[in-house]
Amino acid sequence: MRTDPADWRPRDIEELEPAAWDALRAGTLSLTAGPGAGKSEFLAQRASYLLETGLCRPPQQILAISFKRDAAANLRRRVQTRLPEHAERFTSMTFDSFTKSVVDRFGDLLPPAWAIAGSYRIGFSSQIEVRDFLASLAATAPEKFRSDLYAIPATGFITNLVGSYRLEPEPQEPVTAREYAVQQWWAQKFQAHALPSVDFVMLNRLAELVIRSSAQLQRALIATYPHVFVDEFQDTTYAQYSFLRSVFAHEGTTVTVVGDRKQRIMGWAGALIDAFTQFEHDFNAQSFELTWNFRSTQELVDLQHRFATRLDPDSQQQVSQVVRHVGESPIQVWSFSNARLEAESLAAWIAADIEQSGRPPAEYALIARQRVADLEPEFAQALAAQGLKLRNDDAQVGELRLQDLLKDELARLLIGLVRLGAARGGEAQTWREVIAILTRLAPTDRNREVGSSVDDALSDFLAQLRSWFRATPLGDQATTGPVSELTEVLTDKLIAFVEYDKVAQKRILADRPEDLALTLNAFKTRLGDVLGRVDKWDEVATAFTDEEAVPLLTIHRSKGLEYHTVFFVGLDDQQWWAHARDTIESTMAFFVGVSRAAERLIFTQCDERGATGGIADLYEVLNQAGIPFVRMG
Repeated sequence: MRTDPADWRPRDIEELEPAAWDALRAGTLSLTAGPGAGKSEFLAQRASYLLETGLCRPPQQILAISFKRDAAANLRRRVQTRLPEHAERFTSMTFDSFTKSVVDRFGDLLPPAWAIAGSYRIGFSSQIEVRDFLASLAATAPEKFRSDLYAIPATGFITNLVGSYRLEPEPQEPVTAREYAVQQWWAQKFQAHALPSVDFVMLNRLAELVIRSSAQLQRALIATYPHVFVDEFQDTTYAQYSFLRSVFAHEGTTVTVVGDRKQRIMGWAGALIDAFTQFEHDFNAQSFELTWNFRSTQELVDLQHRFATRLDPDSQQQVSQVVRHVGESPIQVWSFSNARLEAESLAAWIAADIEQSGRPPAEYALIARQRVADLEPEFAQALAAQGLKLRNDDAQVGELRLQDLLKDELARLLIGLVRLGAARGGEAQTWREVIAILTRLAPTDRNREVGSSVDDALSDFLAQLRSWFRATPLGDQATTGPVSELTEVLTDKLIAFVEYDKVAQKRILADRPEDLALTLNAFKTRLGDVLGRVDKWDEVATAFTDEEAVPLLTIHRSKGLEYHTVFFVGLDDQQWWAHARDTIESTMAFFVGVSRAAERLIFTQCDERGATGGIADLYEVLNQAGIPFVRMG
């Protein structure tokens, strides 16, 4: 039953701010908002509005494009929770996953000059490889291009030049050195091989050519996806924007992009300087800005605004919707003589605040610009002395970072099974998450039976797993054998149940089978480490995720996250050594870190790590804001 647009109300939240209501009912639009304004929530509500009112009519779908898999999964979960009856009509994917799926499904539509005879492999070129390619090319190129080829920097060649290059059905004679370089890159990497090597930038360009080459495919995309969402639009690359404009900038498609100009921290990866202005011009889009903040208290919002205006003088002041619960001076700078004293002081403060407030350790975060591994030993030891754990989210696990592993759907599914198998009851949230993932993996030819069959299969498997846990007590190596063997046996049981080989081919949980293999190997590495240090099965899942630990992470990895209390560690030249090289990009990163805190933000400076003259402009803003500086010894 359809809801009249005039009668529609938001799902699971009390109210939308006035600008959000206006944007909700608009056509093609760009929506900018600061941190904590609910940008992803707006997309979920807009999806609800379009689906429930019939403005997106069955069997039409909404295509939501994100830049990271966890962001795509998060948006998918939001819509599934609110609208289970419409969930199949909300497709949430990464940019790379969508463009790769176009090439994989419709690659035979490529013009002969770009045809893929069989398969291809995914390859990524280092800066050294790109530099050597350009140097070699300049030495052998036609005379008219040589001097200009030497001037092309390796940095940005793939993201900016290859990424913005429009492939023609028949290659054209190059006019400029840049065109010549890009054409030669394609010739050497793609056209000269029976098994071509491509990265995701090249796949993007091939996907755009596939769609442009087939009027029938273009019409099918318009008919299937009349509404397209793009999250974190400030990080859009040249290739991604070119694809979006070529495929969806036409009548019949409504495009919604959301993001924050001030959080563009992917410039190193080829993000456009101002994707929003370009989009508003090319798509004739309305622009909206949200000003409510649902994350941070007003004191924190006011400080964020000081840095925001340095990045965008026209930035609107946000209005906090959060009630402050902490006492005076929620923002401070603490100064220390050495790293040991810094770590011990922060650990003691966190332990005391947990004791007083009852907040879990995960509500406190240690955030730094970079090189968090250098900070880990001191903080891990200091927190351990207070009976607390530290989790380095930037730590390498196999070929993944720990944060990426813990967010990965395959890893969450496998450790969820372990948690359910070892639990003595409860775990309703884990059950729901595991069932949701298994349902996506299940055959869909008998939709009405899928739910009950998945439930039954899971219950049967968990009964078997519990029996095995009872027969294989941890800590008894005579029974279990070496940890490595135990890890293999348990992993084999888990992947057999989820039918890992079929999952890899379906490409539901990863863009490529190779990506899934990386996750599985990282899962085994982490599981083996955990099994070597716990002695009860019901402790495995908790130790694997370290949910009760204080997270340590870089600013880059903190993006999109929030914590009650943030310790912004390393307000010194050592952590911010590249600040003067690109002040704007660096200030954007600083802004992202500052905006992770909900109620308390403590900056730390340590004499042992060096001076602060290189970031005097950042200290100037803190001084102007009246932030107290406290010397801790």
